[in-house]
Amino acid sequence: MGRLSEHFVKGEFLCSCGCNEDFEVVRSLINVLEDIRNAIDEPIRVTSGARCKKKNLITPGAASSSWHIPRGKKLYASDITYSNEQKINKLNILRLYVLADDYGSMGLGLYNGRIHVDQRTGHRARWVHRDYSWN
Repeated sequence: MGRLSEHFVKGEFLCSCGCNEDFEVVRSLINVLEDIRNAIDEPIRVTSGARCKKKNLITPGAASSSWHIPRGKKLYASDITYSNEQKINKLNILRLYVLADDYGSMGLGLYNGRIHVDQRTGHRARWVHRDYSWN
């Protein structure tokens, strides 16, 4: 379903509710994800891409103005982790976070087992989720 780049297809970014909302993933997001993937030389998995407004409402902790909600039919955000579950640990997730910052992510969040990456417009944002544990 719609190759977006060498390592990503549009199907990875679809809303998990099955609504099939139409959107286009912004090129700058794909570029950051490709750069991360190439730097670690490992497949990464999109754990959350687009969310329709209904799905966002029932997603725990989701901001009402989440960048996961397509704006003008353009998707600016995704959450990612390692495809290989054995690679999901604090150090490797932190590595993804640092790489996303190095490669120009505008919005960047650190969570247990994943990071949030977005190409929001306007200002940069960085955060660590309140449930994140350093140990």
